[in-house]
Amino acid sequence: MAQAWNWTSDSKLCFVTTGATAPFTALIESVLSPSNLDTLQSLGFTHILVQYGSAKDVYSSSLEGAQAHLQQHEQKRPLVIDGLDFDPDSLKSQFRLVQQSKGLVISHAGSGTILAALRYQIPLVVVPNADLLDNHQEELAVAMERQNYVVKGDVRNLTPALLKSEDFRVKMSQFPPITSRKHRETKSFAAIMDETVGFLD
Repeated sequence: MAQAWNWTSDSKLCFVTTGATAPFTALIESVLSPSNLDTLQSLGFTHILVQYGSAKDVYSSSLEGAQAHLQQHEQKRPLVIDGLDFDPDSLKSQFRLVQQSKGLVISHAGSGTILAALRYQIPLVVVPNADLLDNHQEELAVAMERQNYVVKGDVRNLTPALLKSEDFRVKMSQFPPITSRKHRETKSFAAIMDETVGFLD
């Protein structure tokens, strides 16, 4: 994929993942909006990869608007946008690419995705989906941001979180907590999340 993108040593990837069971269509639309495209370009991003899950139609329509905007506001280096279906087996390779390019992950607040991304010690903007009926995503995102593991974003106004993510790169806490009593053990997700939000046993 990187070869097809004309990937170079100074490329910088923003990887967007929206979930598999309930694709977060508003997040796709937000990331590919003109204001957020401009912000990402101003931060030096050269590539955006959107994992759209079953929302390919939303991605395709948003992509048309994004490309039209980018053509009207040409930069010295174009912003390459690509998308793919949800594939849990590809997450690790995308996270490694983000890590190598000193990039960013923008994610729905799904616990599994958050944990996987944090293992790579890469900046993570977590955006809760307020449309979910039983919204534990908001609670988790708030708790993780309080512990300095993630930046919490608002799908209605994502720009502040994008800007904050650059400084956050050097300030983020190591995960899992090195002071935890379970740090040297193989951790279950429940154990890590219990510790992260303050429920140490």
